Amino acid sequence: MEKSSDLPPTLDKKTASGPIYKRYVNDVIPWFDSVAKRGSFNSQTLGTDGRPPVIQYCHVPAKGREGKNVPAIVFVLGWSESFLKYKEIFYDLHKKYEGNINIWCMDHCSQGISGRWAADDEYSDRGWNADFRNYAKDQVHFINETTNIRKQKTSGPRFLFCHSMGGLVGTHVVTMLPGVFEKIVLSAPMFTVKGLDGVPFSVLRAVAQVVDRALGKGKEWVPGAASKPDHRCPEPPGNDTSNCIDRLECWNIQRYQNPKVVVGGVTWGWLNQSNIHRCDPDTITKEVVDAFEMSDVLLLSCELESIVEPKSMVEFAEAVGTCEWVNVEGSLHEAFFERDEIRDWTFDR
Repeated sequence: MEKSSDLPPTLDKKTASGPIYKRYVNDVIPWFDSVAKRGSFNSQTLGTDGRPPVIQYCHVPAKGREGKNVPAIVFVLGWSESFLKYKEIFYDLHKKYEGNINIWCMDHCSQGISGRWAADDEYSDRGWNADFRNYAKDQVHFINETTNIRKQKTSGPRFLFCHSMGGLVGTHVVTMLPGVFEKIVLSAPMFTVKGLDGVPFSVLRAVAQVVDRALGKGKEWVPGAASKPDHRCPEPPGNDTSNCIDRLECWNIQRYQNPKVVVGGVTWGWLNQSNIHRCDPDTITKEVVDAFEMSDVLLLSCELESIVEPKSMVEFAEAVGTCEWVNVEGSLHEAFFERDEIRDWTFDR
């Protein structure tokens, strides 16, 4: 368990004296430590050692009104993320609802503080999986068996929040659980990934299939992403996710205190699976469209996106009649971790 007083020695002095960081250390972390409940369950898929990895999750319960017509929101995380990263979002959401909301979030297998499908130590720091749909299997099990939101007859509105890779996972979740969520937020959803280091995705797609399947090297890192960093995220302008150094430092705290959450770049196996189960005009099915049209959908597309393909988001919004596409001006990939003026506007949406 993280210790609030254990702060990185590399902390930028200017950031440490700023209001975002001070609020995070003095208010957000103590609040989360006092209210969040932790739990675990076994993955629905076996790891390479023949055993199911253990999935870790957190639950921020409604204040004294759990199960009594209180809204519930389930977060589906992006690549390499952990619920530890979302503490500030949970804090602000809980505050906005005056404590009357249930917040649920699990760490995907092979990232965060959850167990790894690649059980051998050599590959434990890599986000490998044998089938992209395994993410959704765990998420659906979590929703059905842990959150209990489907079993509570008196529960309030049910929301689903999916970010980046979680957006693609979410397409499978929503298809498996049509009509369960009244409202769905897709934040920079990774329906398809962009090219890497100038290499078009069409080329990467073909290479990934050969390396993963024909050569059996799916657990190896993709060149250009093949490194295991330390706890520090790259600083702007060298960061493609956020321009807010203060919030990046807040995430650095969690990475420093919990080294397990720091994973390297994507693997050939992950890239191949992401392609096989991508969501674009060639792959989207009537089943997916029908499932999403049972809910109101808000799709947030970031103006300065460079990680996932914005065109796929537009195509998705055109296919799903209940989807509202919104451009988040001035934002990199993670609008909810951006500078206050961008984050606040996005949060209000």
